[in-house]
Amino acid sequence: MKMVKSLLLGSAAGLVAVAGAQAADLPVKAKPVEYVKVCSLYGAGFYYIPGTDICMKMGGFVRGQYYYNGGQSVGTGALATSGQQSRFSNDFGMRTRAVWTVDTRSQTEWGTLRTYVLFGYTHDNLTGAISNAGGGSAGVYATRGFIQFAGFTFGKAVSFYDIYSTGAISYLAIAASDTGDSGINLAAYTMQFGNGVSATISAEDPRRVGIANVDGVNVTGFATSGVPTALNTLNNDYVGVRWPDVVANVRVDQAWGSFQVMGAIHDASAAYNYDVNNQLTNLGGNGEDEIGFAVGAGAVINTSFISPGDKFSFQVNYTEGAMRYAIWTPGAYSPMFYGGGNSVGFGLFSDGVYTAAGGMELTKVLGINAAYDHRWTPALKTSVYGGYFDVDYSDAASANLCANLAQAGAIRVAAGNSCDASFSFWQLGSRTQWNIRPDFYMGVDVLYTALDTAFAGAGSVARNGGTAIINNANFEDQDAWTFTFRVHRDIVP
Repeated sequence: MKMVKSLLLGSAAGLVAVAGAQAADLPVKAKPVEYVKVCSLYGAGFYYIPGTDICMKMGGFVRGQYYYNGGQSVGTGALATSGQQSRFSNDFGMRTRAVWTVDTRSQTEWGTLRTYVLFGYTHDNLTGAISNAGGGSAGVYATRGFIQFAGFTFGKAVSFYDIYSTGAISYLAIAASDTGDSGINLAAYTMQFGNGVSATISAEDPRRVGIANVDGVNVTGFATSGVPTALNTLNNDYVGVRWPDVVANVRVDQAWGSFQVMGAIHDASAAYNYDVNNQLTNLGGNGEDEIGFAVGAGAVINTSFISPGDKFSFQVNYTEGAMRYAIWTPGAYSPMFYGGGNSVGFGLFSDGVYTAAGGMELTKVLGINAAYDHRWTPALKTSVYGGYFDVDYSDAASANLCANLAQAGAIRVAAGNSCDASFSFWQLGSRTQWNIRPDFYMGVDVLYTALDTAFAGAGSVARNGGTAIINNANFEDQDAWTFTFRVHRDIVP
């Protein structure tokens, strides 16, 4: 009996030892998984980053777009490369674009801390110059990257001068002061007064276009292949950046929409005088100091009483020595149209003209944009939009430009014809969009552009380098049509 008891106890001890050894080989029990949680504090699409109190929303889109005359309309800026309606430019173009965005937010004792980043990739062949290699160009870019905290905005964002959005009503880069597509570097502070009323003061990258220095015999620094030497950025005789543009606005945002008045102060000073050989003159010294400015007003008004989702928007700008506050797109380029035969029309973009008399003549610009966006059904909408831009040069600026462009071999206006550098252009377009799903749409956009030319009458036009392409040119008003078709899918809404 004792032997049996001993065997049983020994067996039990052995089993316990084996079980203990096997238990030691088992993995340690895993900690509970921390799943991604919805963050409803900032709206749909935000989630908590695991292990933090930071809420994040990721988004983006893929887009294909196809153009006729899209790379050469006034609104794109590619006109300056070779000229609208010439055989030196592309009639047809294609663009592929992909964008990714990241929006993060969290709370502090001073309010919401926000960061926002936008990365993009674009491949297109919309440039006016014909590429022998074909295939166009591709590039990666970042048009947003800012921090918002306690009323401050730091980084690259939409200018606080803007209220009219071209991207909301058109697929084309129509002429307007809107920096929405490209963004701009800035540091700003916004004060909230309650009831939707706010005011902002902002230091922003200078919105510059060329200053024409015609103090010497020749206008310098105009070169761009395929166009008259004078029709790119003029002679960019700007003084180095000494201080940023100062932008301010007062804005109201309420249920009926938004209204804003705004202004900007801009350094439009010239760097130096030049002699006939484009060297610094011993007599003239530094260029003249000038302050340019811009003032504007605009609104986005909900007109749901006509149809749910309808909106009317407008912006009016007046500038002196600060052209790009009226015409941000097409950027630094000047409009140039080649019509049939020897017909040519053009204008010169500049912030000012430094004349042979040694004085600065600031360029004045009036710009008006307006649009109406109508929803036929929840899935179908049409916008009608337009813009008018009047660029005014003084008599002294016109006379100096006319004389010096002729001596530079770029533009010659025959004796007795108009040497007035002032010009204007207007645009009228319509976009129709079909939202097949909330995150997927197709649409078409049609744009008409009319140019009231500068320097009307008979003359001649030379390409870059002085090689004449039209000796018996006739400078006259021009027009052009632009068409585009877009297919767009949001990766994440």
